[in-house]
Amino acid sequence: MPEPTTPDNPALDIVDIWVNLMTARGAQDFLGDAAYAHIPSYLGGDGTGGVGVDALLGAMDTNGVATGILCPGLAGGQGVEPSLAVADAHPGRFLVAAGVATPATPTANVQRIRELAKHPRLSLVRVMPLATQVPINHPLHYPIYAACEELGLPVAINVGIPGPRVRSRVQHPELLEDVLIDFPDLVIIGAHMGHPYEELLMNYMRKWPNLYLSCTAYAPRYLDPALVRFMNTSKYRGRVLWGSDEPWFPMTRSLSEARALPLDADAMARFLGGTARRLLDRSAPGAA
Repeated sequence: MPEPTTPDNPALDIVDIWVNLMTARGAQDFLGDAAYAHIPSYLGGDGTGGVGVDALLGAMDTNGVATGILCPGLAGGQGVEPSLAVADAHPGRFLVAAGVATPATPTANVQRIRELAKHPRLSLVRVMPLATQVPINHPLHYPIYAACEELGLPVAINVGIPGPRVRSRVQHPELLEDVLIDFPDLVIIGAHMGHPYEELLMNYMRKWPNLYLSCTAYAPRYLDPALVRFMNTSKYRGRVLWGSDEPWFPMTRSLSEARALPLDADAMARFLGGTARRLLDRSAPGAA
């Protein structure tokens, strides 16, 4: 049983599954899209000045976060290879997620995933229907799911009503059902909470053991009380992962609110990093 979770507890392994590096120009370009322009006020953070490696490490150290998963794609010029180079330069501090920006090129996407998967610090692949407006269960995504299932790479899929002012039906959680049935060995993490469909997602998690959920870009203080009780059960603890979306949703606020949830020590340890370490850290000793 882990020790009680306190900010000063060095034994607690905290993994933030969604952090961002960005240049000031990249942030400006991102916010230049009308659909995304309100994101800082919507999420409560401010990435408009950009975030570099030192600043991100400083935030992680201040909050006791051992490892952050870089999610390239928001900032211009910050692709997967530069992020992997950052992870290599800071062993143990960073892992990398690869976002699928252009589902219309499935063959190229699969080739790219297979090449990137040779790097042990690639932790997962991201599918972002809000950004591409391609539905979760669209045939263009199926080669990606098949490759990731074969490679043992988890896939994070944005679900629920998105913050950006785009069509949300493309990431309705009901669309997950096709993927869960057709790829039974694929580990799927529902990203950005899935609100307001928490009850549906809990039922799906009861049915499919490889389905998880994350609170990225969502204030933990507003988690559905039924979901918090679900997280604290003996059977389903560890099925929800913590992450912030720093700097758009500030790490400090997110982690403070997460620590305040009424979870026992074991459930809290799994939520804050235990499950993420097990599922996503392919660079860990003994990992496949």
